[in-house]
Amino acid sequence: MAKVRKSFWKKYSLEQLNIEEWEALCDGCAKCCLLKILYKKKTYMTNISCSKLRLDSCRCSNYINREKKVKNCLKLTKENLSKNLKFLPSSCSYKLLEEGKALPHWHHLITNDKESVHKVNQSIKEYCVSETSVSPENFQDHIEAEISGG
Repeated sequence: MAKVRKSFWKKYSLEQLNIEEWEALCDGCAKCCLLKILYKKKTYMTNISCSKLRLDSCRCSNYINREKKVKNCLKLTKENLSKNLKFLPSSCSYKLLEEGKALPHWHHLITNDKESVHKVNQSIKEYCVSETSVSPENFQDHIEAEISGG
């Protein structure tokens, strides 16, 4: 098991990160766990979270097996990052570093506090609803933003 190197996000490219560093980059906002829907030939972000997301913590209830349990789970990897950038929020650590930008001041790697993402309201914790509480025919009522053209 590789170690997380000190200030790795400042010293190494995303391609140079080991698996522990890659995972540590996630700020825990869970914005990538919001459902995306295709509606009228366009892709939209909703405020509906995956059924496996724990809303109180913004953590997956079955992280290890998420791809097996959730058909459209977005498992971000070095290999698929570029094709998924458009689905990631502007505050996403992976997106920021890929664009040559710094991590936000509230990121847990800077604050040493995994709750800082929630404290500054950068997570979905306070505004999303679970997929289990919304009927699929009502998903379009939960559209928040268009993320790609058709």
